[in-house]
Order: sequence, then C-alpha cells, then structure tokens
Amino acid sequence: MINRFIRYWNQNRKKILIAIVIVAITIFLIKAINYILSQQTREITINENSVIVDSSIPTESVITGEKLPEITTNRNMDIIEQFVELCNNGEYQNAYDLLSNDCKEEVFNTVDQFKVDYFDKIFSTSKTYELELWYSNSGNYTYRIIYYEDNILSTGQISSSNNMEDYITISTDENWNTKLNISGFINKDIINKSEEKQELTITVDDKISYRSYEIYNFTIENKTDKTIILSEGNNGNDICLIDSNEVEYDSLINEVSQTDLELVPYSKKTISIKFNKIYDEYREIEQIAFKNIILDKDDFDKNNENAAKVRLDVVI
Repeated sequence: MINRFIRYWNQNRKKILIAIVIVAITIFLIKAINYILSQQTREITINENSVIVDSSIPTESVITGEKLPEITTNRNMDIIEQFVELCNNGEYQNAYDLLSNDCKEEVFNTVDQFKVDYFDKIFSTSKTYELELWYSNSGNYTYRIIYYEDNILSTGQISSSNNMEDYITISTDENWNTKLNISGFINKDIINKSEEKQELTITVDDKISYRSYEIYNFTIENKTDKTIILSEGNNGNDICLIDSNEVEYDSLINEVSQTDLELVPYSKKTISIKFNKIYDEYREIEQIAFKNIILDKDDFDKNNENAAKVRLDVVI
C-alpha cells in the first residue's frame, strides 16, 4: 500500500501541491473576511430599533483635549443610548423622565411640550446618531450630537439633508441620579447677588446657560418716589456681562418690553434678560453692568439732556 501511495504521489505530485496551496489560500481568505466583518460589527452596532452608534466613543474633549475616565464615559454613553432608543420606540414619556428637573422647568414644562417641540420634530422617523465631547465642567458633560436619518441600512450612506444637531449635557440630580439636559440647555446656576445704589436694588437671582446664549433673571426694587428706567431699550451695551478679561457681552435688550424696563415708585419686579454669550466654561463672568439707568422718567420725558442717570454694577 505504501508503494502504491508513493507511486501515486510521484505521478500526481504537481496536482497535489496545487490543491494544497488552493486550500491554504481559501482558509486564509475566510479568516481575513471574518476578521474584517468582526471589525465592522464593532464599529457599527445595529439593534432591533435601528439605533446605530459609532464605536469611536468620544472620550476626549474636542475643545479642551481633556480625557474622561472610562467609567464616566460608559455611564454617559449608556444614558444617551437609552434616551435615543426610547425615542425611536415612541416611548416619549419614558424619554422625558430622563430629563433633569431644571431642563423640565426651563425648556419643556410638560411631556406634551417635549413631544411637540422635540420628539415629533426629530423622531418622526428612526434616528441614528454621532457624538463629540465638548465640555466637562463640575461633573457636567456636554456632547454635540448629530441625529441622522436611519437610512444606513438601505443605502449604506448618511444623508446630510435631514441631519439635526443638538447639545446634550449629562448631569446628576440631588439624589446623584444621572439626568439629561437637551435642546442646547446646559445648566441653571443660583446666584442671589445684590447691589444697591441711590435706593435702587438689583439682585441677580440665577443664570440659565444655553449653548448659544445665557439668560439672567433679576429682581429689581425701586425704593424712590420716581419712575426708574433701566434702559431705553435700543442699546444692548446698556446692560452687559463683563468677564474676567474685561470682555463685554451685550444683552438682547430689544427683546425686553419697555414696560418691563420701567419701575414705578416703590415697586419691585422680576425680569429676564438674554445675553449674547456662547457657553464657555473658561470665560468666567465677574459682573453685570447697568450702565445707563435713568432715575426720573418724568424728567427724562421732558427731553432733558441733563436728566439724572447712574451706573450700577452687580458683582457676581
């Protein structure tokens, strides 16, 4: 039998070697294809709701270069993925429950408002998303999120025509539960700082930070027998923020009614003023300047160029 095998080998050696090479190449190609497919599976995970998340998890801020610990990143990714999955499933009530109390108070007062202003506009169809880490400040983490139409499965491409951008901030509530701030809302800070001048008291109650602007809420008290005008309402620099580098950020004073800018004698009111300041954790606001306060409206209405005016700075 051995002689027969040797005779067969000698007669068919070339064919046998070619067959061995072909089998080896086939095995190599199968392994290579399986490896490529496994890498693609790691990069794009498709769940039953068609939520697609890129495996390049954002661990480093694109603004500051700061890197987050793995445990923090995983926690942040979990709640964002949960939020998107709930929305893709149509479970907007459960998605709304993931929002912070401040976000509910300042942006979406009711679940119905959240449904109309956010859920219906973004999740009318299933969405995929992509994240970038922007800011990390005092335990709050802000991500830029881009929602894509879920057409990757059918076309293999991401259409830019229906992309929607938002900024999601992850924070913890008083019970250390992880919560979300969405729609560009970053956070709310209680300030409660006051300054008084010539019987006019201005108190900065709090600050509402959004990605593109800030809103300050004030309580103003007039202790005089004159009607006071905080601003004529046509110059944003009349009321401005001043940061630690003495850079000034104008108010959008034209959005405030003239009635709100006036205080009758012995009165107190609260007003909200928006400022043209993009969120930047390294631009610390040190004071708010009211530069052109008119102390007597009646005198001013008489076109008196010498009507008494005063500047009042609230240090915060």
